[in-house]
Amino acid sequence: MNIPKQTVTSKDVAKLAGVSQSTVSRVFVEGSSVSEKTKQKVFEAAKALNYRPNAFARSLTTNQSKLIGLVFPDADYPIHMKTLQLISSELQKIGYSAVLIPWQVDGENQHSIPNIFQYRVDGVIAASATFNTALYEECEEFNIPIVQYARVVEGTKSSYVISDNYSAGQIAAQRFADSKLSDVVYLTGEVPTFTNQERVNGFCDEFKSLTGKNPRVVEANYDYGGALEEIRALLKSGAKPQGVFCATDNLAMAFMDIARFEFDLKIPEDVQVIGFDDIPQATWLSYELSTFRQDFTRLARESVKIISNQIKEKDSSLVRLMVPVRFIERNSTN
Repeated sequence: MNIPKQTVTSKDVAKLAGVSQSTVSRVFVEGSSVSEKTKQKVFEAAKALNYRPNAFARSLTTNQSKLIGLVFPDADYPIHMKTLQLISSELQKIGYSAVLIPWQVDGENQHSIPNIFQYRVDGVIAASATFNTALYEECEEFNIPIVQYARVVEGTKSSYVISDNYSAGQIAAQRFADSKLSDVVYLTGEVPTFTNQERVNGFCDEFKSLTGKNPRVVEANYDYGGALEEIRALLKSGAKPQGVFCATDNLAMAFMDIARFEFDLKIPEDVQVIGFDDIPQATWLSYELSTFRQDFTRLARESVKIISNQIKEKDSSLVRLMVPVRFIERNSTN
């Protein structure tokens, strides 16, 4: 049958396969009751005609788009691109596709996204703690399930999957205490988040418990360039820290560069440094950064499992899952 590819419809497939058009439609809807023999006939006819089902038209029939919106702060930080790939892969395994929903910064650093409803997504996975609660309120209004990935926006009632940040803080404190350090710093960014605060609490509580001394908490900037001045100010002060636990690897690398090249400090002999995230640059010979590795594969898998269950089973119960982290020791600690 010589039919131009661009004009092939489900009617053409039905005619070639010897079935009804409604049968063809059911074959391409997951979970429909069609025999394997009939499915094979339809698939062979579709392949012969180079037919591709219209996902949008099918969504009008099934009331499901098979799309999950991914709302991420940006793709510049190395782990964000990796995370997008992992979540997309997990979604594909269960028949869903990912659509990246853009966001923007409005006046006074308020973050927003376009109306979520216009994307016709079945669910949302959000990976930023800097959004205001409008995103979650909108999802609730339109009855769109939303799962928070590796972040928690306080004041929202949605499921989340995060790393065990408190334990990470405890482990960092234990490492410094074992090295007999007495003056240590937690170096953080300018945006307060629940997950980061948990790390601060774990670090301060454990170090106080082990040494009787309180760590200093110094606020800089999550951006490498934006953190440099605060790091200079910290090292110019009379009391240079013996150990620094940084909220991100970016911050740790900024600290290491300033400490070595502007203050002639040796790492780890003069100051020990621990990061968080284990980005690829952490392995570079110029850093060899001791850091914490989050289990992004499991975070992605669990997030997709929760969102899928909420969509298919209409399960609105809150899931709060915490995934262990792993300390990766390199040459920035003793």
